Amino acid sequence: MINAFSSDTPAMSQWVLRPTRSLSWTQTKWVVVAIGSWCLGIGVGFFIAGWPLILPFSGLEAVLVGLAFYMVSRSGQHREVITLEGSHLVVESGRQSIENRVEFDRYWVQVALNSSRYRGHPSVLVLRESGRECRIAQFLTEDERLEIHGALINALSKNR
Repeated sequence: MINAFSSDTPAMSQWVLRPTRSLSWTQTKWVVVAIGSWCLGIGVGFFIAGWPLILPFSGLEAVLVGLAFYMVSRSGQHREVITLEGSHLVVESGRQSIENRVEFDRYWVQVALNSSRYRGHPSVLVLRESGRECRIAQFLTEDERLEIHGALINALSKNR
C-alpha cells in the first residue's frame, strides 16, 4: 500500500510504503483464538471418545497456526518511508523504529525497475548512486511497484 504526501513546496515529497494486510492485530488474535479453540475442541472430543493421542497433535496444530498468524502479522508492520527534500532522497525502513537509513543525492540517483530472470517472479525496484544500491518496495504488488517507480521518476525529474 502506498500513501503519498506532498508539501506546498514542489521540492518536498514523501511516500510511505507498507504491506497490505486485511486483519488488524486485534482481529488476528480473535481468528487465532477461534481456530485454536476449534482444534482443541476436536482433540478433546476424540480424547473423550477414547482416542487420547489426537489431543497432543491438535494442541500442536493450534500452536503452529498461532505462530504462523503471528509471523504474518509481524511482517505486516514493516514500513519504508521515502522522502525527497531539497537535494536529498532518503529511504528509511523498519518496524517500530528506523532500522535502516540510506541517503542519496537527488541529482545523481537512478531509479531502475529490473524484471526478474525467471517467469512469474516479481520485479525489483532499485535506487542506485555511485556504486551503492538500495532495493525498495519488495513487499508491494507488481502494479504498486510500477506506480511508485513512476512517481519517483516524475518527482526526481522535476526541478533537475
